[in-house]
Amino acid sequence: MNFTLRFLSDKLTQVRSQKNLSDAATALVVRVLAAALAYFVQVFLARMLHLADYGLYVTLWTWLIVVNHITVLGFSESSLRFLPRYTERKQYDWAMGFLHTGFKVVTFGSVLLAAIGFSIIYSFAGLIPAHYLLPIMVIAIGLPITSLELYLEGVSRSFGWYLLTMVPGYVLRPLLIAAGVWLAYLSGHMPDAATVLAIAIAITTVTVVVQTLVIRGRIRRKFGVVAPKGSGKLWVLASLPLVLAMSVEELYLWSDILILGFLVPPEEISVYFAAQRSMALAAFVQYAFMMVSAREFSVASAMRDKKELQRRISSATRWTFWLTVPAVLVTLAAGYPLLWLFGPEFLNGYPIMFVLGLGFVIRASVGQAQDLLIVLGHQKVNVTVSAGGVLFNILLSLMLVPYFGILGAAIATTLTYLIRSVIFTIVLKKLTGLWVLIDLPVSGKAVPAPSRLVTIKEE
Repeated sequence: MNFTLRFLSDKLTQVRSQKNLSDAATALVVRVLAAALAYFVQVFLARMLHLADYGLYVTLWTWLIVVNHITVLGFSESSLRFLPRYTERKQYDWAMGFLHTGFKVVTFGSVLLAAIGFSIIYSFAGLIPAHYLLPIMVIAIGLPITSLELYLEGVSRSFGWYLLTMVPGYVLRPLLIAAGVWLAYLSGHMPDAATVLAIAIAITTVTVVVQTLVIRGRIRRKFGVVAPKGSGKLWVLASLPLVLAMSVEELYLWSDILILGFLVPPEEISVYFAAQRSMALAAFVQYAFMMVSAREFSVASAMRDKKELQRRISSATRWTFWLTVPAVLVTLAAGYPLLWLFGPEFLNGYPIMFVLGLGFVIRASVGQAQDLLIVLGHQKVNVTVSAGGVLFNILLSLMLVPYFGILGAAIATTLTYLIRSVIFTIVLKKLTGLWVLIDLPVSGKAVPAPSRLVTIKEE
């Protein structure tokens, strides 16, 4: 009897592992295609816009990405904690309650912040450079739409709908933006930063509407007709701490671009961004496994299976690291041709690619450590580590950029990756007993299961 139960358990684990790997492979393939598509769209925009206009577009769109993680009020990430747990336990009424609460809170928060933004623009219009004013207004108008897009992305990830997570924002939108800019050019209007931003916001509105309708249909088929239930106060209180965590994380990811916006002219930002986007082709591996791993960590946490959780962590880290290394090497080998696509003036960005590539390898060595902290309820720790990373990056950039130019920002970013990876490894081991650092095959032994109880905070 015991043998039969062990056999069935092993088979179930094998099926789950194969499904997880299949999901990751699907996400990886789509992410590769999306990364290539996004890259060529950026090349197209760089060719269509003046160098300064392209730098202005890049800077403002980056700010929009960062602000979105404030206006979504933490619900994009908290969905990864709550929705897999509720569906695993068949608590569909609570899942519906979370979805309804999240939609209302995100809509209210984004509209409120957009209104505040318009008030600030109106009050200080005389202090804002004329060529910045219209693009900033366009960004403020689009803020509620892009915030809802981020929330829907978190919901799709939570249910394991990885194609629905990536295709609208990472495949359809770039294609439609390129088409819109090309049509504007054919109509006799020379595209500038404001035009491209307006087209991007309009296209995002279309993709958000489509994504919303598809998600609603899938949820009805999955849950049936279920009345929302649960504590809105619980979800808001659990989500709000993530506002700081995810805002800080986005600042961390984009701080080099944002800092350069204050230190160098838009033309140099264009070169840096082209190098960053070229190197980001190698980061699709990390993103693909991020799509899958956060939900798998949450499911293992809901099952209270510590050994299975460590197994999933180790597997995700190994796959992430050993696929990132060759991806970085291939991207560096193709570095000059990739930069040449943007234009001859972008070729001096190659050293930036090399430095950032090293940073990607370092970041991959701890897999999805940040998602693990969130899933296990250690948001405050995540905020502290990420905030420290932002401050460290800013200080290093302020010291290095005056001497090394835009290369200094790349050096600061890579050194910050190194410091943060070490801190994540130490903190997670101390708090949970879990090991996230890549287990290099020196001894040939696998990472052991946690030697003590894992700290999993329940709602």
